Amino acid sequence: MSGLAAFWENSPHFRGAFWKVLSFVSFSGINGIVRYLSQSSVGEPLPPYEVAFFQNLFGLIFLVPWILKNGPKSLKTQRPGIHASRIALSALGIILWYSALAFMPLSQAVGLMFLGPLLTALGAGFFLRERIGIERGIAIAIGFLGGALISHGLSLSLGLDTFYKDINILLPISAAACFSGATLMVRTLGQHDSSQLIVTYLLLFIAPLLLIPTLWGGFWPESWQWPWLLFMGGLAALAHLSLSNAYKAAEVSYLIPYGFTKWFASSLIGYLVFSEIPGFWTVAGAFIIMGAIVFLSHIELKRRKRLEV
Repeated sequence: MSGLAAFWENSPHFRGAFWKVLSFVSFSGINGIVRYLSQSSVGEPLPPYEVAFFQNLFGLIFLVPWILKNGPKSLKTQRPGIHASRIALSALGIILWYSALAFMPLSQAVGLMFLGPLLTALGAGFFLRERIGIERGIAIAIGFLGGALISHGLSLSLGLDTFYKDINILLPISAAACFSGATLMVRTLGQHDSSQLIVTYLLLFIAPLLLIPTLWGGFWPESWQWPWLLFMGGLAALAHLSLSNAYKAAEVSYLIPYGFTKWFASSLIGYLVFSEIPGFWTVAGAFIIMGAIVFLSHIELKRRKRLEV
């Protein structure tokens, strides 16, 4: 075994971080495509549930070779109930999230989604019994604060009237709650099922679920939209496979800071494609998040050294 291969095999936290970053870069690409397809200036915008339906339908196509290679037996699972719950939460989260992208700049929408990692960390402590610790908790809270500052509405006025006046703010927050629950379920499923099976179940059953609102309120995409939908499917398959591999390699709480990659990548896409320039509070929040990432990484390094002694 070569030195690089040995390092990869013996470094589960590095593998987890690598897969998490790759996953969220792929999700950032999807965010950009969704925002592009939702703009009326480029044609008739597709409803969010229809975009999600075709994304998952085409994503499943990329996994067909794996299904054919392994046969029907490869689809057997010991946790059908957890799969069903994860699919329902994911479907609702996707619809809420894509609706948010239609109304908000990418940097602001993704910034509000930073409420999700805090919910995930708390859920990992309560439901998966992962030890977060005081230092980790402080670091995650700092990251949460940075994410909150990114949104002007949330950072300047934390009163309830903010939410009543701008219902759009609730869209990414609600989506974050759904995705956090689905993330915890992936961690549990990873102990019993392969990454391919976890992703296949999601794409196989979420598409029929999203077909219901698509048939009710959707319309046939225009010719120029089909390549984008197909590209989204490929990115979705890559993102979900990478995310499953990440959670099988390392703890949920350890991987949380690497999820902030999505803000930097999405903000860059927003600037280059849509001329969306993040404001002062967005930039300030980003630097706070980077500080939290450094703090959390330092904590994890100290923990590993103690385990090696």
